[in-house]
Amino acid sequence: MEPISSVQELIECFDDADPLEQAKIIKNIDIPLEEYEEYASWRSDCYTRNCLARTEDYEFILLCWDDNCDTPIHDHAGQNCWVRQVDGVLQETRYSGNAEDLNIESVGDLNPGQISYMNDELGYHKIANVSGDKAMTLHVYVKPIEECMVWNDEKEDFEMKQMEYDNIHQIEA
Repeated sequence: MEPISSVQELIECFDDADPLEQAKIIKNIDIPLEEYEEYASWRSDCYTRNCLARTEDYEFILLCWDDNCDTPIHDHAGQNCWVRQVDGVLQETRYSGNAEDLNIESVGDLNPGQISYMNDELGYHKIANVSGDKAMTLHVYVKPIEECMVWNDEKEDFEMKQMEYDNIHQIEA
């Protein structure tokens, strides 16, 4: 398999892929940073969710992280999630348990080109930009996630949150 060198090529490959091939496709991404920058948007207080493509089977979201931003602890609504580190350094913290007994299982850094995989059987996670600058990640969800459980620090409990995009590009294959 040739390296995947554009977002459009990635979408084309995913459209035709058997579910067993999806991880191989994600591992084969070699898209230059400049290609992602075309779809990037930034906020000074957090991260943005930029939808690159969405079908009933998957969604590709480019997250653009301001320095020191993080997600809350969250699940993936029963879906598979791959995170490919595009630029900068992020830290992923994984948790097990439930609201009454949430435990840190691991903490690790994601550097450009690295991939993390997550699903609800593996527990919960949160991601933080620790690079000291802006960062970008490509998130691939199989199937799209409409809502997920998100940790609320004030209530010390999980609550359902509707997922929203900051921008929708809907790149066609």
